[in-house]
Amino acid sequence: MAAIVRPARSSDLPRLEAMIEHVDPGMLTMPSTRAAMKERIERSVTAFARPSAPPQNECYFLVLEEGEDLLGTASIFTNLGAERPFYSYRISRDSKVSPEHNVKVELDLLQLVNDHHGDTELGTLFLEPRARGGGRGKLLSFARLMLIAADPVRFGPKVMAEIRGWTDPEGRSPFWEAVGAKFFRMDYRRADTLSARENRFIADLMPRYPIYADLLPEEARRVIARPHPGAEPALALLKSQGFHYNNVVDIFDAGPCVEVFTDQIDVVRSAKRISAAEFAAGGALTGGLVAAADLDRFVVTQAAPGEARADILGRLGASGADPVLDYPMTDGRAKDGQKKDRKQ
Repeated sequence: MAAIVRPARSSDLPRLEAMIEHVDPGMLTMPSTRAAMKERIERSVTAFARPSAPPQNECYFLVLEEGEDLLGTASIFTNLGAERPFYSYRISRDSKVSPEHNVKVELDLLQLVNDHHGDTELGTLFLEPRARGGGRGKLLSFARLMLIAADPVRFGPKVMAEIRGWTDPEGRSPFWEAVGAKFFRMDYRRADTLSARENRFIADLMPRYPIYADLLPEEARRVIARPHPGAEPALALLKSQGFHYNNVVDIFDAGPCVEVFTDQIDVVRSAKRISAAEFAAGGALTGGLVAAADLDRFVVTQAAPGEARADILGRLGASGADPVLDYPMTDGRAKDGQKKDRKQ
């Protein structure tokens, strides 16, 4: 049975609570208790119900459903920094020259910044281990972009994502041990978890002056902007859509941040809004994503090459004049994305 991605509902709470135990502890944007999950769902229901308008710190929470099973989650958080700063480290280059001694030194600096104020964040991308493969990860990741394409005004001019940074098999972060642990005097997991709820302590405890990366141990320098192996596929998908590394990293594990202007996301630029009737009258499908475009009945599914269009519309519950978004994913588009990534 083909999978769909749709907004989370209150009735999903028992199955989402059961999913929590399968989530890697390093994924801190996923609610970790029943109460937190309930709050996330309620916040999302409110976001989907609001009229189309500029973002005001909403959360849109999506689930991947296949038959009777919920197999994954994904979220969009809007208007970062609206209620509290969103801290990162920006990497800049400091160049020093001594002409008398013919010496030139270039050093990387880590500067605490709040550069993502007002941006939209992609997060909480989780797929049950038993469900990985078969294109479900791409469907779940890109469903968020299809949601943005359905009503871009809700999401602001720029979209970013924090990619999980490198840790060893025991969950140890060399960057945290070299930097954060010296100032926070607490466990890496505890600090990262606290930051998801409030981050006044970040401004209170983090150094106010730039940190010279060359003063850090080599093990820590080596993982700056290096993604966790488990996050590499998600990063590749975002890069294929136009996201690029922006010389900004997470303050805890130094994972790379990627960003793109909303109107430059390939899904947003290329997805066509047509009626269900127009979609039904089209020719043979080559594959891609199709969504019911109204937010009060938003659903995304994957179209298999040669699949009957009526079957796709049936999964979406769309017909007649209902608006749908059609995003073909051709080999040519994938190659274009790869070329664009190499230039960046």
